[in-house]
Amino acid sequence: MRIKITLSLVCLLFSWLFITSVKSDERPLVILTTLADAPMRPLMAAFNERYPDTKLQVIFRRMAIATRMMKQYPTQPVDIVMSSSANFFHHLDREGLLTRLPVAHEAPKWLTRHSDILNDKVATIGYSGIGIMSNVQYLQKWGIPAPKSWEDMTDPIYQGHLTMTTPANSGTMQLMVENVLQEYGWEKGWQILLETSGNLSSISARSSRVSDAIARGIVGAGPIIDNYAFNHQKHFDYVKFSYFDNSIILPAYVAIVAESSKREKAAKFIEFLLSDEGQEIIYKSDMAKIPLSKTVLKSNDELANNTDFILNSNQAYRRNEVVNVLFDQMITHNFPLMKQTWNEIHEAEKQENKTPARILAINEARALASKVIISEEEANSPLTQALFTKEADQREYSDQALALLYQWRTQVNKNLESALTLLHESKSP
Repeated sequence: MRIKITLSLVCLLFSWLFITSVKSDERPLVILTTLADAPMRPLMAAFNERYPDTKLQVIFRRMAIATRMMKQYPTQPVDIVMSSSANFFHHLDREGLLTRLPVAHEAPKWLTRHSDILNDKVATIGYSGIGIMSNVQYLQKWGIPAPKSWEDMTDPIYQGHLTMTTPANSGTMQLMVENVLQEYGWEKGWQILLETSGNLSSISARSSRVSDAIARGIVGAGPIIDNYAFNHQKHFDYVKFSYFDNSIILPAYVAIVAESSKREKAAKFIEFLLSDEGQEIIYKSDMAKIPLSKTVLKSNDELANNTDFILNSNQAYRRNEVVNVLFDQMITHNFPLMKQTWNEIHEAEKQENKTPARILAINEARALASKVIISEEEANSPLTQALFTKEADQREYSDQALALLYQWRTQVNKNLESALTLLHESKSP
């Protein structure tokens, strides 16, 4: 009886191993990406036409969810990762989740100076810049010019006419916020972001919704990555886009997951992305990235060469969670009160014949509304950063982190309420 049972178990084991191997072989090449669905379709279709025997499965996730998925690997098998977020690839590389690329690749020097994560594990397939997308018809209707810079967007004439997303919802926005903080400095940068938030009509859940709202004429302008604007310009001649003078350069990265069992097929896919055919699709499709192939675009180095600002992406990666939660506590969760406060500050500043006491009150109110509640040293502290770094199985922050978030949110609320009190009490009777 024991022999029969043992033989049965052995047969069952071999059957399971056979089925598993077959299923593994039949499993499609899985691509995890933070890029949108529409831009990926032409690439998938062209690759499938060239390699009909290789099945593809694309998983679209926002960066925070994609990062969580990779932390829980191999619950969900993934072979290739694609994203424009340097922070995402910093994390994957430092966690040992990437493998050396079995593909010959070398990014041009004019692009590598803008990225410190390009190595034998991470390649780039193209790049983008950031700027302001605007709706000419909307702005003409309201008689206001198109903003060209972050400082422009703090102007009271844009009250209620702007939109943007949050860094917690968008890897691109994370780097845009860092662009402001590193270019202008911590305190001045947050002052610009806080005052700009007072001019927002809404805070969008995703970057694509920012460009959609502008194209539809719901708002007049907002900061965005260039490819979203380029896609709308194909359909609407009233959509305009201008790069920031110190636009950061955002390469689109691709890498192979270390535990992938389909490295050969993954290599074929990356080789296709780097081929002239793949590069042309990347450039001319809704992906709308500036290609690396000079065969496809001879002047492909202009934007990267014309931009002097170099983002410290290591610093951005280390403190990205702190910046995300800080943005949410100061702006997202206090948004209605933030809008009201800046509206009243702007109205007070327009008044004529102000008394010295009124001027002092307005200046104090402005200082309170534009004050960042922690220093850059605190944001860069490993202790602060550790509080907001979640483990793979951690859904909520620790009690200590939650208490700090409450303290930050409450402090901002108190500052805004104090600013309004100053404005109300200093009004002339």
